[in-house]
Amino acid sequence: MAFNILVVDDEADIRELVSGILRDNGYETSVAGGYVEAMDALKARRPNLVIIDVWLGDGDNDGIRLLDVIKKDYNYLQAIMMSGHGTIETAVTAIRHGAYDFIEKPFDSRRLITSIEKAIEASKLQAENAELRIKAKVSDSIPGRSQNVSQIKQLVSRIAPLNGRCVIIGPFGSDREIVARSIHNLSPRAKNPFGVLNCRAAHVKQLEANLFGTETNDGVSTTIKPGLLEKVNGGTLFIDELVVAPYEFQIKLLKLIKDDAFMRIGTAEKTKIDVRIIASFPPDVQQLISAGEVSDELYCRLSANILKILPLKSRREDIPYLLDYFMEQASVAHNVAPRKFSSETLGLLNAYHWPGDTMQMKNMVDWIVTVALSENNENDGIVTINDLPKEIVDGRSPEVTTTNAKFIAMVSELSIKEAREAFEREYFIEQLRKFSGNISQTAKFVGMERSALHRKLKSLNIVDSKLFKLQEG
Repeated sequence: MAFNILVVDDEADIRELVSGILRDNGYETSVAGGYVEAMDALKARRPNLVIIDVWLGDGDNDGIRLLDVIKKDYNYLQAIMMSGHGTIETAVTAIRHGAYDFIEKPFDSRRLITSIEKAIEASKLQAENAELRIKAKVSDSIPGRSQNVSQIKQLVSRIAPLNGRCVIIGPFGSDREIVARSIHNLSPRAKNPFGVLNCRAAHVKQLEANLFGTETNDGVSTTIKPGLLEKVNGGTLFIDELVVAPYEFQIKLLKLIKDDAFMRIGTAEKTKIDVRIIASFPPDVQQLISAGEVSDELYCRLSANILKILPLKSRREDIPYLLDYFMEQASVAHNVAPRKFSSETLGLLNAYHWPGDTMQMKNMVDWIVTVALSENNENDGIVTINDLPKEIVDGRSPEVTTTNAKFIAMVSELSIKEAREAFEREYFIEQLRKFSGNISQTAKFVGMERSALHRKLKSLNIVDSKLFKLQEG
């Protein structure tokens, strides 16, 4: 895919000249004649690079102001500044404001192309480094503040420094890999590689080749293709969805664990290995063991430590933190500024049942960043309900709390006492729904004694709902 470069200059002939040079060198181009056109172009399609004339002939909306906006709102998008009235002071100002390079007009086309190539490489490197930094921080910030996440964090901090194997139990699509990375990043192996073998994603015949590697000899030379085990030697291997792997593969994995050695496919020679193995299983793993689909001995060898992740619908208080977490990752991956979710959008997402758990949420956020926000940019980057996929909006509960507009319309006809009661009723219904009707958890969150909360609910005539059933504990 060709790189797209936005050329911003108030002189049409300069725009066409620069665009022509770029197209001759294999780049796609888009153009803008000033600040406003440039902002529209940035929202319509994020380019890989921007070339800006310092003087755009647009009053205060000059090239430096546009540069400031780009450096603030479009992470890792590099800009090259141009000027026909270049001075050392102008060049210094441009660099101080974040420009990658400054080129004087008239310019040499080779000088321009060289600068572009270096700027694009710098942008890619920045994005890669930022993504690595985000992954490295996962261990410090497993998203969420639910009791389940707090327990997992405590277990991770306790078992990470040890070298024992681990089993992570959770529904398909849950954040098992995040937890596995957390264990790795807090362990003595953190400076060594972390690898993932997804048994569901790989074809059955490819599983062994992916893990063990291959070795072939044509009679003249030997060709070795290392597998994941060799690539992460000294580090950690996370085997996701091991339950779908063939039983024969499980037995070979068991032998690897027993021997701390393996054989590449195509050879009988053993290779010693030092890898910490973490594996994931679904909540019904014991039934699968009884049915003979999972090796009992393999599970026992792997489960020196067990961490259990509840489904997202059972820990809804984690949803806002997960949304921010995935938004940060998506913004780095696509070189855009992170977006915030409106309160109405958060309310709807909090009420959604998330059948695909956190994997569904991650994919949704990525779709919002890459598709929805580029189509609906009138909200200045705020994610609204209109930006959500149709299946999310259509799948919300019919008892989702009323929107602000409807609520204001309702209370505008009430006395202040009646309005306060209406607000309190909506507030407590929302909190109870968030904690699935659990009185103790709700009372703790809102800062009330259980007996006081009971009295409040009785006074507000709040009883069981389709969204929750009141329960103690």
